[in-house]
Amino acid sequence: MLPHIKLRLDAVEELKKTDLEWTRFQNGYFMDYWGMPYIKSYQQPFIPFVDVANKMAAIPGDGNTPVVFTYSYDVAKFVVAALDLPKWDDEFYIIGDKVTWNEFLKLAENARGSKFEVYYDSIEKLNSFQITELPCHVATYPVFPKEQLQGLFASFGLLMATGKLNLPEEKAINKIFSEIKTLTVKQLFEQTWKGK
Repeated sequence: MLPHIKLRLDAVEELKKTDLEWTRFQNGYFMDYWGMPYIKSYQQPFIPFVDVANKMAAIPGDGNTPVVFTYSYDVAKFVVAALDLPKWDDEFYIIGDKVTWNEFLKLAENARGSKFEVYYDSIEKLNSFQITELPCHVATYPVFPKEQLQGLFASFGLLMATGKLNLPEEKAINKIFSEIKTLTVKQLFEQTWKGK
């Protein structure tokens, strides 16, 4: 288990012991990373699995498991809207868009107008905390060493490949606030990478 996930779970257990009203927002993976540098975001360029700029991908697993991706600004809209709810559930799901990595890759290729160099990292490889290195990873090594980055991205890849980020739509806060329209992965690529 990733250390920060254990800390979050421990915090939830402590919250359950209080009378505080609290909730957790589960939004899958921020899609901002794949629109950089052409999208407004406060995220750092920490890009796993599909390097759109360099037209290369290292897909976790077979790429056929749905994954939820949500733009950070859409997450903020739902968080603000939830402040007006009379009661909070322990957990809210936010679904910006849900696509498989193979669909995600196809959308990126369509936006860039060419095929990418593609690799598939098996569950076994991910379990060994290894991933296929992408060109965009190298720039992060001075602040996030390669071995640590590979381990982190392998852990994320396992979560995705095993369906942990295939969030249930029936529990999505999107149903409560249907007026909030979210950015789709296709729209992200069309707005940021089309023709580049």
